[in-house]
Amino acid sequence: MKPELTILVNRSHPVPENFSDGITFVELMGGENTFISLEEEAARAYLKLQQFLLDSGLPIELLSGYRTAEKQQRIWDESLESNGAEYTARYVATPGFSEHQTGLAMDVMLYNQAGNVITDNYAPEYERMLPVLHRFGFILRYPEGREEITGYGYEPWHIRYVGIPASQIIWENNWTLEEYTKNIARP
Repeated sequence: MKPELTILVNRSHPVPENFSDGITFVELMGGENTFISLEEEAARAYLKLQQFLLDSGLPIELLSGYRTAEKQQRIWDESLESNGAEYTARYVATPGFSEHQTGLAMDVMLYNQAGNVITDNYAPEYERMLPVLHRFGFILRYPEGREEITGYGYEPWHIRYVGIPASQIIWENNWTLEEYTKNIARP
């Protein structure tokens, strides 16, 4: 079964039960020599995006992809302990409500020209990446200033595969996925 690429998962819309049943996952090499699983179409698109950015002098690596509910619970618990409730509520999804559980969301890491990991959310490297995402079927899932709509703080590293033409429509209209699902008739 092919997943619904534009499925809305957020604080109000949980991952449907058994959503990942039948999805083909592909393991890609991520940062720190770890294998990261993504939905097959999303993985192919990511590799094209990765090559394009590398050819443009902007190396990118996967940090995270598909997560089980159990792994999401561990991330939630660790963030509560390390960062407190306010931060965790702003940046971490509760299990069952995480896009990572679809295999369509991923966290990425960019490098500057000196080969150092970018840690500044407002670094020019992110400004170079964001405008090309839609060409490969991706969107920035949690854009700055849209927290009221998405329910999460700005995360320039969290991208989501929605496929083409959805990514292009979202880009052209400066929408979030929430706005896309509200404004575009569903099949």
